[in-house]
Amino acid sequence: MLGFADSFLPWIAATLIPAFVGLLMILLAGNFLKAKYLSGFALGIFLWFFVDTIGGAASLDVSSGFTGGSKQIALSGLFTIGLLFFFSVDRNRNLLSPQLAIGKYGLAIPWLVAAAVGIHGLGEGAAFGGTAALTSSTSLLAAFGGYSGGVAYILHKALEPMMIGACYCAYAKDHEKSAVGRLRDILLLSITFVIPSLLGAVTGYLLTYDSSYFYALGTGTAIYALIRLTGPLFDSTSAGNSRDPIRIALLVAIGLLLVYFASLFHSG
Repeated sequence: MLGFADSFLPWIAATLIPAFVGLLMILLAGNFLKAKYLSGFALGIFLWFFVDTIGGAASLDVSSGFTGGSKQIALSGLFTIGLLFFFSVDRNRNLLSPQLAIGKYGLAIPWLVAAAVGIHGLGEGAAFGGTAALTSSTSLLAAFGGYSGGVAYILHKALEPMMIGACYCAYAKDHEKSAVGRLRDILLLSITFVIPSLLGAVTGYLLTYDSSYFYALGTGTAIYALIRLTGPLFDSTSAGNSRDPIRIALLVAIGLLLVYFASLFHSG
């Protein structure tokens, strides 16, 4: 068993710092790239993220067929609740008319995306806390796959928030004009993204439970991020470019392959 402080404090740093750096990187990229290109790149990240998250939910127990019982119903129900919740909360911010939402709602849209993407961290944190509480190892790295596992986790925590950063650049880039203001924005978004992971870690350390339910909830909430990310790709206010489709396709591939690369460190 690892001590609570010995495991929790390093994990906070390994979660929050990469998240902040990832958001900062995409924000800097927004000074040179159009919002729709950032959204295309982030969409690639989302595709792998979604597969990874629904995998944590045991694909909503689909392998049980019609015999999954109450667990299967609960997983499917939590997925549906997560999806409906964020669509309901954001129904008045031009969710299906994204061009009308640009620059209009301050930090609300990227903040909601941060929460929607971050909720899967309840399951991730619970798995971390449970492992830390039950392991016989005295080393945090050894308990979680050594250096390769640590690298994989840090890379994931840097890449996933780029979805939030892409939405910030698309919908709220002018929320703050100063560098200090923008840093404050991305710190707030980073903390919002990380809080569910921290809550999951605390509860997972103290209690033993099935984290797949939280992954199911996070799979549903992530759909909101998908809708917000795809909006900037269909900008009807500017002239189209015949090279844009292939550029977007390449950026989607790059985003997905970067998360794939990060996943290689804890595979095999």
